[in-house]
Amino acid sequence: MKRTAIALAMFSAVLLASGRTGAQVHDHAPHALAVHAAAPTAALPATSLYQLATPLTDAAGRRFTLGELAGQPLLVTMFYGACHSACPVVIETLKRTIGALGPDGQRLQVLLVSLDPKRDTPGSLAMMARMQQLDPAQYRLAVAGNDSDTRTLAAALNIRYRTLDNGEISHTTRLALLNADGSVQADSTRLAVDPDPDFVRQIARSLKR
Repeated sequence: MKRTAIALAMFSAVLLASGRTGAQVHDHAPHALAVHAAAPTAALPATSLYQLATPLTDAAGRRFTLGELAGQPLLVTMFYGACHSACPVVIETLKRTIGALGPDGQRLQVLLVSLDPKRDTPGSLAMMARMQQLDPAQYRLAVAGNDSDTRTLAAALNIRYRTLDNGEISHTTRLALLNADGSVQADSTRLAVDPDPDFVRQIARSLKR
């Protein structure tokens, strides 16, 4: 978690330098939706990922920002639709992690954001969700509008990636658990089909609070 703390501190510094905290968080993003009233931006810690005003569009074509998901634990990661190596493993790990939580797992919301805004569309994400049998009531697949917004979110989540000459995207994998105010409570970078037992325990504790 030391690297997570460093990443969040850097993220906070970027927010403060750009004036993207407090009531100013939406000034530069006319398409961003308002933060949910149950979790006003002013009440969020400076390192909260919910401070990000990056507009996203989900598989149903709805626009939203991370701040609108405040108020409950959220499991978030990044992937891309044309990935045939790491991403299918990540998705299967998410499913098994939810399953390992038992009935409590059904209360956990999951957000998967694309690393490939040029090729992933709401329609292709919807098709992928159906193919992977991801319940839209629990799993939300989304994409940012451009590379710049995608990189902003990836940096905040401490996920590194680059596009290769063949069109594939080389990227690190990280599952992050956010608490109700958008702070990272736990994470896992293990790439394996079976869920990380320590991560499962941390999620279970968060859901009991």
